Amino acid sequence: MAFINDDDNDVIAELERIDRFFGGDEAGDVPLEVLRAWGVEIPKEPPAEEAALRAKLMEIVEGMFEIGIVVESTDHLTDAELYRFLVDGALLEETIISTGGGGAWHISPVRDEDSDTYLRYYADDETRARWHREFGCVLPPKTKLPFDRDRLLPPHEPLVS
Repeated sequence: MAFINDDDNDVIAELERIDRFFGGDEAGDVPLEVLRAWGVEIPKEPPAEEAALRAKLMEIVEGMFEIGIVVESTDHLTDAELYRFLVDGALLEETIISTGGGGAWHISPVRDEDSDTYLRYYADDETRARWHREFGCVLPPKTKLPFDRDRLLPPHEPLVS
């Protein structure tokens, strides 16, 4: 899948468009619509069979990367939960789809208000200790991530060199 044509890169126009978007003067793009327009089939309901669901997720995430959206911190979710996060939420949020290939939006199912998930699965010991010092809260137990998907999501290093 190659959606973006870098030959048509106009950085100034791109930055002006981003500025208008964040200023509320220009509507953004809905990533779900953009992906579908590029031929990525994204059904409302996830495939029932595990291998088909995994393949569809990877197709969607690869397509997202091609239009400048990087998905990260997903190893605490099942494939079905990640599919729901993308199709029912993240892919519906207006954003600017970059035509210049100069950057990417990073999205994660771990939201700012979801500190429990971050502290439980993703925060290192130093961050957990600092959090405890600064906020005085009881930390959730450090828990091993139940899935191993993030290392396979773009951008990633080749698995075999």
